[in-house]
This record gives sequence, C-alpha cells and structure tokens, in this order.
Amino acid sequence: MVAEASILANPKGRAWFAAGAVAYAAALAIVLLWPVHVDGEGGLFRFDPILNLLARFGIPIWASYPIVEFVGNAALFLPLGVLWALATDRWPAVLRILSAGVLATLISAGAETVQGRLLSDRTMDPRDILANAVGAAVGAFATVLAVRAARRRGESDRATSPDQRVGPTAGS
Repeated sequence: MVAEASILANPKGRAWFAAGAVAYAAALAIVLLWPVHVDGEGGLFRFDPILNLLARFGIPIWASYPIVEFVGNAALFLPLGVLWALATDRWPAVLRILSAGVLATLISAGAETVQGRLLSDRTMDPRDILANAVGAAVGAFATVLAVRAARRRGESDRATSPDQRVGPTAGS
C-alpha cells in the first residue's frame, strides 16, 4: 500500500510537506540570490572555522576550500532531493533520484545565470551546478532508502501483530 505510507496520503502530511517546501524554497532563494558571495564579506556563512579546523589536521586552506565549498553547495540542495523524492513517491526509485539531480541542475543553472548576469558581486560557477545536483540526488537517495525501510518495518509490524497471524495461535 504505497499511498498509506506516503506523507502526502493525508491532509496533515500534505500541510507539513507544503510548509516545508515553502520554507525551503524561501531559504534557497535567499541564498541563491544573495547580492554578494554567501561565504565572503557580507555573506550569510563563514567557512573560516571549518577551514581552520582542517588546517589543524595539515590540510592547507587553498586545498580544503574547494572541498568545503562543494560540500556546502551539495548540502544546500539535500532538502530539494528529500522533498522531490517524497513528492514523486509512486515513481520508480531510480527515476526519483535521477530526476532530483536534473531538477537541481535546472534550478542551479538558472540561479548561476542570474548570479553571473544580474548580481555584479556574484560569479557564475559550473562546479556549483554539479555540487547542487549531487546534493539533490543524495537527498533523494537517502529518502528512498528511509521510506523503503519504514515501509518494511511497517509490513513486519503488521505481519507479527496478533490479529494478523494465521494458524492455530492466531488471536490467542
């Protein structure tokens, strides 16, 4: 019963999903359209603490910054993958994961174009598009696995409940 296990199967679940989607879309728009680099002067985030921590382990900032930036961009799009996988619950798992990456690619390409053309203190970077697509795909993959595990657990619980057993010990 796919519909019963879906968060979108009941009005309360749909309301929570919609609220989460709107909140995420607003936060994503703020980050993507921030007028300056989000990790620079006047930005929303500071990577310095992470870079300094990595430097303590002997990883120079020039080497660690691209990794931290990539992971940050991927993390930004993890929720998109989660939301997309929940919204496309009836699709095959592979299609849900791949389409999450494609959706993130399209959103990111649009955002990078706006950043490069309209926001003079932002730059267009194709590596951000790749990181965002990876993040969305990972979010969708994790959601597919989590939903699958929850459904199996639910099926197992139903199969072992006294009123569902078949045979001489059923209901006793």
